Amino acid sequence: MAVAAASGAAAVAPGLRFHGDRDLLTQMLANLVENAIRHAGAGARVALSLRRDGAWFETVVADTGPGIPVAERARVFGRFVRLDASRPGEGHGLGLAMVKAVADLHGLAVSLSDAGPGLRVALSGPLRALVHPDRNTAS
Repeated sequence: MAVAAASGAAAVAPGLRFHGDRDLLTQMLANLVENAIRHAGAGARVALSLRRDGAWFETVVADTGPGIPVAERARVFGRFVRLDASRPGEGHGLGLAMVKAVADLHGLAVSLSDAGPGLRVALSGPLRALVHPDRNTAS
């Protein structure tokens, strides 16, 4: 599959690490970034951030593509859901269902919102889930 070129940026707060299943968390983030690249379209920008927000931390993957209509946002977390067969890219409609399952397993909240333009996917959780960097953690 050919993927349209997109540019990107990352902003990561230093010293933040999350305790959880490294493979599942990696797959979850990879899925979000791949979806943003695949569905945002040519010339889109993709941004990834990890920051502290009061007593919570937040990880965001945002793009400048067409986004997901508000009326469809809850539905996209279901298995085998594809919004529109005419949208660019391939897939089986499992990506966001997997993201939601991994987030739930780790006690993370997942939200979809407008990125103005595009989609903003935020994963958030309490700082208690963050652990000291010298422990066996996913990073």
